[in-house]
Amino acid sequence: MSISQDVSVQLFRKQHQRPEPERRGFLKLLFASASAIGLNVLAAANAARPVFCPPATSRVYRNAHQYLFQTVRRRTIASRLPGGTDMLWDIFGPTERYVDFHSGWEWTRLGGDWIDRNLARHGTVPWFSVAVDKVIGATAAASYSVDVTTTLQFVQVSRRWCAFVFAQRNAERAIAGLFHPQFEAPYIDVTYTNGLRSRLVSRLVALNGASSTGPSSTSADFPLPVFVEFERPSNAVMSATLTFVLTQHWSGNNATLDAFLLDPPVSTVLGPQGVAAGSGKFDEGISADPSVIGTHRYIDGTALADFVHTGDGNFGVERNYDPAIFGTGASDLTKFPHNGLGKWVNADPRWTLVSSTFSGEGFAPLAAGLGALRIHMPAEPGVHDGSVVGYSGTLAGNAKIFLPEPLFGRLGRIFVRYYVRLGTPLLTPVEKRYHVYHDDSGSPNSFAWTDYTGKFGIGPDHTTSYGGVSGSSGGGRGWQMRLGWAECDAGTGGPDEGGWAPGFHLYDFLVNNPPGYNYGSMQTSAEERWGQRSGTGGVLYAGQWYCIETELKLNTISVTAPSFVPDGELRAWIDGKLVYERTGMVFRTPRDSFAYDSEVLRPCRELGVAGLWLNWYHGGKTVATVDRTLFYTGLVWSKEYIGPMKLT
Repeated sequence: MSISQDVSVQLFRKQHQRPEPERRGFLKLLFASASAIGLNVLAAANAARPVFCPPATSRVYRNAHQYLFQTVRRRTIASRLPGGTDMLWDIFGPTERYVDFHSGWEWTRLGGDWIDRNLARHGTVPWFSVAVDKVIGATAAASYSVDVTTTLQFVQVSRRWCAFVFAQRNAERAIAGLFHPQFEAPYIDVTYTNGLRSRLVSRLVALNGASSTGPSSTSADFPLPVFVEFERPSNAVMSATLTFVLTQHWSGNNATLDAFLLDPPVSTVLGPQGVAAGSGKFDEGISADPSVIGTHRYIDGTALADFVHTGDGNFGVERNYDPAIFGTGASDLTKFPHNGLGKWVNADPRWTLVSSTFSGEGFAPLAAGLGALRIHMPAEPGVHDGSVVGYSGTLAGNAKIFLPEPLFGRLGRIFVRYYVRLGTPLLTPVEKRYHVYHDDSGSPNSFAWTDYTGKFGIGPDHTTSYGGVSGSSGGGRGWQMRLGWAECDAGTGGPDEGGWAPGFHLYDFLVNNPPGYNYGSMQTSAEERWGQRSGTGGVLYAGQWYCIETELKLNTISVTAPSFVPDGELRAWIDGKLVYERTGMVFRTPRDSFAYDSEVLRPCRELGVAGLWLNWYHGGKTVATVDRTLFYTGLVWSKEYIGPMKLT
């Protein structure tokens, strides 16, 4: 049975509405019928994208980039200081656990996910196989070629990444990579139906196996299995031939290289209908919902003073708080959290509120009539290789919004939603990653490479003078839930560049938290960063608005044994899509007792949510060396899921 050419494209466009088994079955039918239809239909159908395949050009989400894997130019950046150490640079690509180590995007199974020639996920029928026994010997090398026309036609028509796992069968083999001094990395010679020809070179050859240092894509050669990604075909494919070099040929009978098309998880789960669905444009009227605690609507015509507290902003000393909260006196409504309630306390003087007509730093409004809070972080002047920078980073935001007194320190579950935009240009060239000194002692510990990481976002917190930041979160002293960011400066045009890999900054939960829940010493990137579930939240690209919503459910505590229950939960949504979920967590134990001191801040009540914290910090322990700007708008905090804002 074949599909007639006049209806094939319409069927291809409609197939995304089918259940997954039917969808795969349809593609098998189309694929098997390609020769009967003629290759022109493949070119025509190229305009229609199956939902389980990535779009060819969009960069809005990490899993929608035209390339699957991030590449680097070399394994290390050489020391620029006498006696200094090289910086490991090969840290962004795939591993046997991760599609993308940088963003925490995981395979669903160790060693990768693929579809076989029958379109069966994790199936056993390779797209192509090659007998690889021209020579025998641990150092013997030989070149092989194989016809991959059918495979490349499928890649092109279905707009898939041209990415594979190459596996060995019956005997061990090693393949030349991009950095081999003698042999060329794998490539595919293609002839298109329009008569043009091209060579699709490898973008990456990487180890698909255990590695103590994370990704490995810069060795001369690699033992199979490996991940390989090629440039994508640009037109309908007439013919295609793959060529590769094997550098090691261990003994064995019927040695074969099998290839499978990579199929990482990309499906997303939508959040429930939130309280924003019942409000008007730009959250108008949302405060009337009983679950909503507060909102900031930065619409045109409002002023920064509408959202920023102008009094004493020192939120780190107990003398500025209502003593009734700490059980040390009668209620005083002139103090925090009553004073400045609903506004940013300790906003930086450099903060500005921009209208929707603002046009600097890559800004464009989320919608006409909606402005944003602008926060700029200038580069520290005069930093260069060999600078002494101290042990601090660069701070651009350190402000709080308090919860009303009845909820302060008591609320155990909160949702925070806002929109964020990274200003452009977001340039992170390796030339700005300086090799510096923390101090001038000359000790090995004084050497440092400039960080391209830090903290950002608007999250709930209960920070105190005794716990919450710099590794002190958890237990009975205080906690925070700010976000972390990390930039990729590989400079190869890869999918991790031009934005931030976001995640929860769980590093701060160290020794104060109970044993077994010291997240700072236990973290993997998938346990912290938002590429976790499907790659959707893996990178926030500059010049794009993203709706971020986080949920924190604090774990249960009790004055009787056991004093805590590991039932805490963390979730994050981007544009209404669930990108992170983790349960069974611990963030607090019963509150520790400390003597009153007016110049410090103790934990209070049940260590519940005390407010929101906007913390934007570069570091780590080195200062910012490039200019950065953030824009925030559409802030709402609530006891229930909020969801994206209505823009019309």
